[in-house]
Amino acid sequence: MQHGTFISPLEGSRRLAMIGRTFGLAAIGAVSAAVFADAQADDMQAVAKSMVQAAGVRAGEKVVISGSVRDAALLEDLAIETMKAGGQPLITLSSEKLDRRSYDEVPASYDSHPDTLGLANAATFDVAVPVDYIQSETLMAGVPAARLAARAAAAQPVTEAYIKRGVRAVNLGNGLYPSASLAERLGKTQTELESIFWKAAAVSPEVIRSKGNAIRAALASARRVRLSSKNGTDIAFGLAVEKGFISDGTITSDKVQQGHAATFTWLPAGELLIPVSPGTAEGKVVVDKVVFQGITVESLVMTFSKGTLASMTAKSGLDALKSLYDASSGGKDQFSFIDLGLNPEAKLPTTTGRIVWMAPGGVTIGVGDNTLWGGANASSFVLAAALTTATFSADGRSLIENGALK
Repeated sequence: MQHGTFISPLEGSRRLAMIGRTFGLAAIGAVSAAVFADAQADDMQAVAKSMVQAAGVRAGEKVVISGSVRDAALLEDLAIETMKAGGQPLITLSSEKLDRRSYDEVPASYDSHPDTLGLANAATFDVAVPVDYIQSETLMAGVPAARLAARAAAAQPVTEAYIKRGVRAVNLGNGLYPSASLAERLGKTQTELESIFWKAAAVSPEVIRSKGNAIRAALASARRVRLSSKNGTDIAFGLAVEKGFISDGTITSDKVQQGHAATFTWLPAGELLIPVSPGTAEGKVVVDKVVFQGITVESLVMTFSKGTLASMTAKSGLDALKSLYDASSGGKDQFSFIDLGLNPEAKLPTTTGRIVWMAPGGVTIGVGDNTLWGGANASSFVLAAALTTATFSADGRSLIENGALK
């Protein structure tokens, strides 16, 4: 949450980093999948209609729609579709320039002020529909770690308020919005990335849900799970499977009843998000690459004992990340979540340091805050990192093997 502007907890890079009422909701099925597949023909109004349907907007509900000037036409379409459903929309705009200027020109003394506007928004809106606008990997490079940590701490109560109220949210982008810089990072042309993005967004919730439920069922009775990789990763831990959820592009009545963060979904969809049981992680995680503020951290090694980070080293690029970790508060040292990719069309590399959350067979681990993954560990710090060609097993049975779904 940035001071001076409203940003949903799902927006931008979403996790760099809501109990609710039951309602009937038609899933995004084959019709909407075709809509997303045709989105390159600029049928944004149909995309907007599908997103509003996925959020289950009802008459009288207040809906905040957020994004940048780049997507003004889409934001207008989202507002119109919201009004067609009887909802009351509010459009808010932001930009990378505004985000950066808020650090460069606003005194640091305001960073830790309570975000009363954010809390008021969390108490007001029933639905959030954010569209990603962050494109630059170096946007916050050079900002003092203490300032980043202070604002993250001030934003924590806002995120918690969204979760507690069960605000329903559908994000478009999921950290994969097809920008030129991201395409270059992933080794694709922007046109190629756009094609993959919309094909991945077109995968039906039923396909994703089927894959996710199969893994969740296998984990439900598991006493211990293990992550390993040829790069030296070898860690075992327990999972709070009952608190996990599948981001499949829809918000069903079951998810609303589950609460926690299950009323969030991201497009392109395709993730199984599960918090790690506190105090259970034992072992070592080796991350070949993770991009932080435009810097590639090489060969990051994290060792955990009784769920707590015991050591963190890297071959290069660790300084900025370590400074933010040191400046942060709360349960920053906890091995806190796993995020498994389920989308068969998100065929993008997981070896570049940029996270492709929904890549099929991809495994992303988290350290620090896990409230957006259904957990209760609150912190102003969260590190998410993709593990390359990992094997994920439950009681000795491989569910993902060398980066491929079984």
